[in-house]
Amino acid sequence: MQGLGSLIATVARPSTAEAVVAARSARAAGADRVEIRLDALAEGEDPASVFPLAAEMPLLIAGARDRVRPGERRLLMNAQAAGAWVDLPWAADLPDDLFGLDRTRLVLSWHDSADTPADLGSALARLRDLHPAVAKIVSTARDFPDVLAVRDLLAREGGRGDLCAFAMGAPGVPSRILALAWGSCSTYASAPGGTPAAPGQLNMEEMLDTYRLRELRANDPLYALIGWPLERSRSPALFNAWFGAAGLPDRYLPFPTRSAAGFLEGGRTLGLAGVAVTIPHKEAVLANCSQTSRLVRLLGACNTLAKRERGWFGVNTDVFGVRRALASLPRGSRCLILGNGGAAAAAALALRSIGPTAVSGRDSRRTVSFARRFHVESVPWGTRARAAWDLLVNATPVGQSGEESPMPGEGLSGRWLLDMVVRPGGTPLARAALARGVEVFPGEAMLVPQARLQFRLWTGRRPPRAAP
Repeated sequence: MQGLGSLIATVARPSTAEAVVAARSARAAGADRVEIRLDALAEGEDPASVFPLAAEMPLLIAGARDRVRPGERRLLMNAQAAGAWVDLPWAADLPDDLFGLDRTRLVLSWHDSADTPADLGSALARLRDLHPAVAKIVSTARDFPDVLAVRDLLAREGGRGDLCAFAMGAPGVPSRILALAWGSCSTYASAPGGTPAAPGQLNMEEMLDTYRLRELRANDPLYALIGWPLERSRSPALFNAWFGAAGLPDRYLPFPTRSAAGFLEGGRTLGLAGVAVTIPHKEAVLANCSQTSRLVRLLGACNTLAKRERGWFGVNTDVFGVRRALASLPRGSRCLILGNGGAAAAAALALRSIGPTAVSGRDSRRTVSFARRFHVESVPWGTRARAAWDLLVNATPVGQSGEESPMPGEGLSGRWLLDMVVRPGGTPLARAALARGVEVFPGEAMLVPQARLQFRLWTGRRPPRAAP
């Protein structure tokens, strides 16, 4: 009997015709098995019309995640009769015979859409007592410790081909990527061109191409990007492309975490070789460094941790990134920085050689202290739109998501904008600036050079030029 498969592509489409097309596309793209979610089909669609796909590909049919809905029992039995595997959600009132379903082609699944309970092992025991081919444990990660809970479950119970486990939610993303390496028999991704069927679900292209899922092993060196909240970042695609082009088994993963100290303590067992640090942890990680560079001591902020014999060596590559991004600006340009955190500190230091600089932040007391420390002018937040500038630097996290902008439209009266926020399609601030004729340096302009420097610090090599 064929097993469930390592990479399951989830198809959640409103019509059966779309589902069939998406299933074939997913299979052609490398999915080991395709899951079709019946609960995603629109009213009036005939779920049974997708069952013939079981004759041409390994198929998994799943319904509602919380319980078997009216009519689903018959559909699941018919799906198995057509040759498909089925996913049956666990419930306390499930009959011992599991509705007569063939257990050799059955995934018995347990989902917690709110949390990761302290004892995942108890949930697994309940599933295994019913002897399915695969027991599936899916919790929701609220923070990094929940990822470790899934890892620990797989360390104890995985590796036998009958347990699939990972966590949903943005903090749970690493558990989806590392699930197979940790001992899960399977992990799930959305089919090409589809939207995630669950919070935190990645698409097949990311899993196979960005993270090279099939080559990932438990002892491969890991590099982490930490922050909170941690929005989608281009960094994993950059670093993993460089690692792949250099022939290195290393991987770079996002790890949303509320506590930098908690992550570094708990992450000791992950084999971390380096850490990239973003908002709000650039100052907090200093307490975990055994040694820091002169630049970090000057700034009071660190965005890079490199593993050394004595512990973590703290470095700041943001200054280099800003300088490279703004290398073409004429000297004497007036600069206004929005924000007063670690990113703003890097900008203030980098802008010394460009021209007179001012800073504006929501916290007036912190902004005045920042201005004194870096010998720049302080501009009240309420009057920032009236400040004169040639270059505006957004060193706040505003713009990562939503449509908020840190500068009113009427304040976009200068010549250049460096938006340190990286967002596909640009931030609301960047789009508004372009509409007013301001030349925009997007976050990528500083991200790529500072990332190249991080790569050298971590590996001792220059990143391959051929990679993106």
